[in-house]
Amino acid sequence: MLAYFAAINVQDYRRAWDLGGRNLAESYTAFVDGFATTAHDDVRILGSDGSTVSIRLEATQTDGSVKVFEGTYDVRGGVIVGADVHEVPGAEPGPGSPSPYYPNCDAARSDGAAPLLEGRPGYAPHLDRDDDGVACEPYVDYEPSEP
Repeated sequence: MLAYFAAINVQDYRRAWDLGGRNLAESYTAFVDGFATTAHDDVRILGSDGSTVSIRLEATQTDGSVKVFEGTYDVRGGVIVGADVHEVPGAEPGPGSPSPYYPNCDAARSDGAAPLLEGRPGYAPHLDRDDDGVACEPYVDYEPSEP
């Protein structure tokens, strides 16, 4: 299920569709359109009972506001096969402010946040091109050594 949200966060809607989005929307177009104002999703797993996973989702919108959703997903074989998730009107984001979201490293650098370390606010796998736990690493100019 986390792979589903990771795909949404990098706007890989085809992968999210394959990971269960097809079971949540009438069509691929409707599925993609549902994320038109979503900049980033932060999901917390609250618990599970068999194939049912309880979640709290904080969806940061493109205007900076945060919508909170709660509910359950039914996951089988790594694919979401059903969901009962609803917006919680008036709910506040969880403890602490949501992690900043950077669509790319240029945005993180202009905010003075780079480099970003895994587990720290702002880090996201789509920013860590070599998957070493450090995203938006500084550029290094070097001259190759002579053989």
